[in-house]
Amino acid sequence: MNFQGNFTKIDDTDITSLKELVLQLTPEHWTGDTTRQRRYEAHRHTQAIGLVYDLDFRHENPTVQPPMQLFAPALRQVLETVANHYEALPAATTLLGQLGSGYFIRANLVRLNPGGEITAHQDKNFSLAHSHRVHIPIVTNDQVKFAVGSETINMRAGEIFEINNRRIHSVRNDGEAGRVHLILDWVTPDEPCCCSAKTHPGEPCSPQACVGTDRMKIPCVCFPEEQSADTADLN
Repeated sequence: MNFQGNFTKIDDTDITSLKELVLQLTPEHWTGDTTRQRRYEAHRHTQAIGLVYDLDFRHENPTVQPPMQLFAPALRQVLETVANHYEALPAATTLLGQLGSGYFIRANLVRLNPGGEITAHQDKNFSLAHSHRVHIPIVTNDQVKFAVGSETINMRAGEIFEINNRRIHSVRNDGEAGRVHLILDWVTPDEPCCCSAKTHPGEPCSPQACVGTDRMKIPCVCFPEEQSADTADLN
């Protein structure tokens, strides 16, 4: 989702139980599904465990994957904190009142190798452009640098950030251990993208209506730092 800024700090959360589970994961757990790192060049140094995930990047009716059964108790507080934040936003209250609750369309644990990087890219499909991309560090170190636009920060374990995934973003892990983030995509039903009033006034957002700006063929100029780039398609 595009917004004015690069990062928004949402809250802090207790990740103790979740971290304990993550630290018990074996290399076999992390390499059970290699789709993400094989499909997207920007993510070749990562491994992912899909908790809520669909290969077609749908925007509704998400599929809960088998690993979620193990992690669900440890995730409950984290997910409630994020959901409560978005459902309390003034822009969301009317939509939620009319259309029902928001939901997590994706939830993944993503490990970045020590010495590895996620190269600079923007997110370029309908669902990624119309959901709130949330990062929560579970295992990290002070040598992990997350860049969005012209800003670079080090996220601390348990901090909850939304990133502007429509701006160019990248990550480097110069530490000696793997970095693990919980990455969530939150959807508020029918929440319009920032370009909607300009590109399709009076028409709800849809993959057809938003294809130009979603794919960056029509540069989004709603916020000053937003730029078009011929980079990797997905995060």
